[in-house]
Amino acid sequence: MKLKNLLYLLQLEEYDLKRFDEWLNCYPNRIVFEKKSSLIWTPKARALFILAKVFGIRKAVLIFSPVDWLVKKIFVYMAGVKIKRITNLVSIGITGSYGKTTTKDAISHVLIHEHKTLKTEGNYNTLLGIARTILQNLKPEYEIFICEMAAYQPGDIKEIAGLVEPKIGIVTAIGPMHFERFGSMKNILKTKLELIESLPEDGIGFLPKELESQIKNYHFSANIEFFSSKKELLIKIGKIFGLTEEEVLGRLETMPPTRHRQQIIKASGDITIIDDTYNSNPAGFVSALEILKNTNASKKILVTPGMIELGERQFELNKDAARSAAKIADYVIIVGETNKLALEEGLKEEFKDDFAKNVFWAPDLDSAKKKLSEIATMKSAILLENDLPDHYF
Repeated sequence: MKLKNLLYLLQLEEYDLKRFDEWLNCYPNRIVFEKKSSLIWTPKARALFILAKVFGIRKAVLIFSPVDWLVKKIFVYMAGVKIKRITNLVSIGITGSYGKTTTKDAISHVLIHEHKTLKTEGNYNTLLGIARTILQNLKPEYEIFICEMAAYQPGDIKEIAGLVEPKIGIVTAIGPMHFERFGSMKNILKTKLELIESLPEDGIGFLPKELESQIKNYHFSANIEFFSSKKELLIKIGKIFGLTEEEVLGRLETMPPTRHRQQIIKASGDITIIDDTYNSNPAGFVSALEILKNTNASKKILVTPGMIELGERQFELNKDAARSAAKIADYVIIVGETNKLALEEGLKEEFKDDFAKNVFWAPDLDSAKKKLSEIATMKSAILLENDLPDHYF
């Protein structure tokens, strides 16, 4: 593989050499092409590219690591100094296996009318991304900072919380997302709860009701409240900032959809597209299928590559999702090779003799679109469930 392609792969794997090497061992004859996105020429990427020309990609990462560590520390320190100077700022931390972004957007939409509010945008939910948001966008007049916090290993949330110092912490949900990185559901829960453990005594933590029995052995300084739905959570948050239930619910009615997260799009030919391509998880997959089920359509079509980073449970969970899909969708287009066998197995169990005429396989998204143009008719509903980056096939 050419150096630029290797660097693109390394960037897709968040510069994690272990995952980079594992990928190369799994796919020794494959090349990662820039199709869905491109190599982002950050200063780090440029430095690694130059070093790799001389030392090779792996040694380049090792050589650059001390510089990378120092730059990160300086960025985070500067961000910490800046955020501490804004004495009246209330930070809200949001983490969870899924639902972080939609929750962040909903809280921002509810509060922004009365309070000068800043939220993290896009994928700026890691320590460095959040530090960059603070340095570039946080101004003295802001009253609320809504911070989405991502974690790829234990300690990540604790580190982010140390920078942001949230007074309100929200865990949206616990599920097997990134299971292969954490190794167990216990580690996932423990990592997400780092946010609640970081809250001050006068802070408040919000947890899903289903976690109540799982946290009995945890001791938190902050007050803890449980919620049974996102609507209930938003009403509780609104109340903290002086909003009535009616005001919160009224504002939610005007909230625009979060892009690529169960976003409903009306296309020509009276076709409804449910765009859920940002990512996927078992609960989200079922939720999106329920939207497809309740959509009035002459044909219901699912297009999906399945779910990833579920570790040893990936085959089983994709097979389960496929079984559920076959009860709702008239046609299913499987995209790529990653979960092809698991999805096919689940679909065969439900479709039985109709499998060959109801299920199609496409090597990539372009091929899937061609197949869609063949089978979609007037008043069809199409669920696009997940899309994978270029290093998945």
